[in-house]
Amino acid sequence: MKQYSFEDSNLPKVNPNENLETISNNFFRPLFCTDKFEIRSETTRDKGIDFHIELKKENTPGNWVYTNYRFAVQLKATESVKANKEGSFTLQIDSSNINYLLNNGMPAFYVLYHKPTQSFYFENVSIFFAVLHQKEPDWSKKEKHALRFSKILDDDAIEAIYQQTFANGILLRRINQYLKIPSPADKLQGILIDHNNEVYSVAENIEYIDQFGADLINNHYFNYIIEIEQRTHPRNNATPRFNLYSGIAYFQRGNIYKAMDLLKIAEKHSDNFDSGVQAALAYTLLNGKYLLGIITKEEYDTEIQKINDRKETGTYFQIEKAFDELSSNKSNTSEGLATFYDTVKNILEYEKNNQIRIIAYNKIISAESTILFHDLTSNFSYFIGRVKSPLKTRTYLEWLELEGKFLRQIDSLAESAHKCNFQIGIANLIIVRIKWNYEKALHTHYLSNWNKRSFDLSKALDEKTCKQLIFDCQQLDKIAESYDAIEFRENMLSCYILEYQILHFLQRDEQAADLHTKILNFTNAYEFTGLQKEYELIFTGNTAHQQFVNKYTAHINQIQDTTSRNGIDIYSPLDDNFNFDPTWSIKDFFEFSFPEVPL
Repeated sequence: MKQYSFEDSNLPKVNPNENLETISNNFFRPLFCTDKFEIRSETTRDKGIDFHIELKKENTPGNWVYTNYRFAVQLKATESVKANKEGSFTLQIDSSNINYLLNNGMPAFYVLYHKPTQSFYFENVSIFFAVLHQKEPDWSKKEKHALRFSKILDDDAIEAIYQQTFANGILLRRINQYLKIPSPADKLQGILIDHNNEVYSVAENIEYIDQFGADLINNHYFNYIIEIEQRTHPRNNATPRFNLYSGIAYFQRGNIYKAMDLLKIAEKHSDNFDSGVQAALAYTLLNGKYLLGIITKEEYDTEIQKINDRKETGTYFQIEKAFDELSSNKSNTSEGLATFYDTVKNILEYEKNNQIRIIAYNKIISAESTILFHDLTSNFSYFIGRVKSPLKTRTYLEWLELEGKFLRQIDSLAESAHKCNFQIGIANLIIVRIKWNYEKALHTHYLSNWNKRSFDLSKALDEKTCKQLIFDCQQLDKIAESYDAIEFRENMLSCYILEYQILHFLQRDEQAADLHTKILNFTNAYEFTGLQKEYELIFTGNTAHQQFVNKYTAHINQIQDTTSRNGIDIYSPLDDNFNFDPTWSIKDFFEFSFPEVPL
């Protein structure tokens, strides 16, 4: 029997490309573990997708579920394409295929199988499109585009694809819950997607700020409020509180014009607010007007007084009012301070927020500081210029004891601020300590160098004090930078103003001039016209030490003239052990108290 010969048969020929396709498919599937991926081939009328791959998720140990979160793969294979110089491989991709893959919400990837090395490379279609569109906005009009494959499809890349697809699935799930048939009532309700792929509705944003804005403001989450405000459009139905808290947040970040716009909208509905919130709104609007130079300092002070005089304002304004009353007390300082102490205690009796307590106690620190220096200069006026060693007198030694107690007050308050993680409070107390160092330096230096009718300004400051103040300037620089980082512009400028005065006192004229320029640049950049006018006084001869020299010189000369007219020799030296009994307004310092905060 004659054997059948295949050589004589007319049979379909083997296509090498089909063999390569089969090989690439066979090697591709094992890359994806079956626990986490379900690979489904696209076999019916394939238009550019070879696989749809669904993610699986382990809910509990050993319990996996299908997610319906998917990504698409277009698989290419080659054994002839040569590598580029840097090791990548270039293939031409049809524009129609790029568009086809982009027309679905799921992630899509091109994968290239390189047979000679049995390696897989991949590229994200969205990234390829973004680069392509940036180079050629009309890219779709061209038939093909070159795609360079350089990323190896290894275990790390597959895990990254899994995570990206999972995040994309969650995003689509969040969007789907907001998609519904539009109705007239829903016209203004949009959705927004932030940089973390969180999905929000306008209504939810408004409700969130309305409900929690006060807490966010108290905890200084200004940037967070601004982020929410910026993604809340359109918002015709925004609540007064939404505009109020958003305005305050912008104000704290130095965007005064934006703040004023929102606060004016809130002001139209201020009847909806309680008295404390009304006071905060009026106060912020007033500050904005002053910073922008719309009102003068005198007008600002008058209006602030009106706010403080209102009944049932918040804790902050009640403390401010009590402080103003103490400052205007021209009679017995000791009695005025005692009244101030009692007022603060009563105001804070039911205050459970320890950060607000620290702010209030900082006012007490400010009052005590002013009184301590006032008492020092008052007592020195009896013997200034008449003793050889004024800093060894009983007056100064007793004052040093009071200073020790005062500084322990600051340390105690700083420790409390640290316990409740009140970082702004800690920074403010460091500034209070630096301000004390500066004022102590100018008082002790000048009071030690009085020459009959004036201070001897040629005397050099002692080296120890110089070193301390230089260190303090470095501290102020760091604090100012931290304030700048969180966009507390006014606080930052306050640091620089204090530093400028210290540098001027130290006669470091070049550094002071540089800082002067820096301050002007900031006030110009943020259009703080009101602060510019206020600071200009400091820059033109009204630093704290210059004011002290001028005012105290006039005060002592007046005393001396009056004394001389009564026949008393005011220039005769006094023995260092002369008997003078100084008077102090502070006998006992205020005791701070903080309610226990439950863990």
